[in-house]
Amino acid sequence: MPAKRLAQWLAWMEETRPEHEIDFGLERIRQVGERLALLKPAPFTITVGGTNGKGSTLAVLEAILLAAGYKVGLFTSPHFLHFNERIRINGEQVSDDWLCDAFDKINKGRQTTWLTYFEFATLAAVECFVRAEVDIALMEVGLGGRLDATNAIDPDLAIITTVGLDHQEYLGFSIEAIAREKAGIFRRARPAIYGADQLPAAIAQMAARLGSTLYCRGDQFDLTRGEGLWAWQGVDGHGRAVTLSDLPVPAVVLDNAATALQALQLLPAAVTADAVATGLTRVAVTGRFQKMMLANSRGNPIEVRLDVAHNPQAAQMLHQRLNEFPVEGSTRAVVAMCKDKDYMGVVECLADLVDQWYLAQFDSPRALPVEEFTHKMAAREYVVTGYQDVTEALNQALASSQPGDRVLVTGSFMTVCAVLAS
Repeated sequence: MPAKRLAQWLAWMEETRPEHEIDFGLERIRQVGERLALLKPAPFTITVGGTNGKGSTLAVLEAILLAAGYKVGLFTSPHFLHFNERIRINGEQVSDDWLCDAFDKINKGRQTTWLTYFEFATLAAVECFVRAEVDIALMEVGLGGRLDATNAIDPDLAIITTVGLDHQEYLGFSIEAIAREKAGIFRRARPAIYGADQLPAAIAQMAARLGSTLYCRGDQFDLTRGEGLWAWQGVDGHGRAVTLSDLPVPAVVLDNAATALQALQLLPAAVTADAVATGLTRVAVTGRFQKMMLANSRGNPIEVRLDVAHNPQAAQMLHQRLNEFPVEGSTRAVVAMCKDKDYMGVVECLADLVDQWYLAQFDSPRALPVEEFTHKMAAREYVVTGYQDVTEALNQALASSQPGDRVLVTGSFMTVCAVLAS
């Protein structure tokens, strides 16, 4: 029998264990991971969880570690266009052949144990990292922390970027409840980092219970913004003060870059200031304040910003970034969201910067119907028009724009994906 191609593997996984069907628990993946020796992806592993900022923090870590000469494996989710985006080695997506080999090994090795889509993906990443013999593995938590598949792997360092209200149906309906779930990635006597200003009590309590040294933004580390440059202040693993000055501004929110820099101080071997500066200039994250120039129907180039913000906390960060890069003209927002998100909360965070709203929906059972979205916003007297898909909404927003204007595309990974795929 010929080997399956990647498209066949992915179709089989989606048909038999759809990605949107979540089944928490670590027993299955630990059982298969132990059987296949796939629970230690690298000599040093960093796990990154949090409500927002995970992708940006990981991108900064990856770029600087590569500049420092490390061999780096990165596992993120979801993907935009190709599954291979989820697993990178030294900045390059893994090949179809490597993924097929990994899926085949896992499928045979699981025997009668049922695995979810995300569990397959996590173990496939570990298999690729082991095969490539990476020095450091960077693992992004998919959802929550305590029961997420990535938590079957013991990190040497755990990071929680932020805690906000999102995925409440799975994680709880308060900041403290969500923080408790996310703090499940901490490990006994191993360092942990919290990257936001206000520390939830649940995170501090978990670190204390495990004897983990906790490094918090505003206490152990912080940043100072300058004109075109910035500075970082933190500590190393021995508690000694470290300062990095005149740093280039990366293409991500500085808060996340500051969190990544604290993590780098806790590696077994120090990363040089030159590697930090070089890495910061190379950071790029798809779908996070990503800039494109697209021509409208008259051939005029229009600035388009893509951002996957899908909850109020992320929208606040997006608002900050939009303020940092103002435009002379109008801003038109193309927005499509999931019906289980606080979509009006997102709108309210961005409202003072948006002149006109172009609402749409994407192809998903989770999509917020555009009619409902339009009705809610019109009732609050927003200038709004509804469209049946993201591409149509984008084309109309571009057609109404002229040089100096900006089109913002936001609300979900699936919203941004629709633009990238067009």
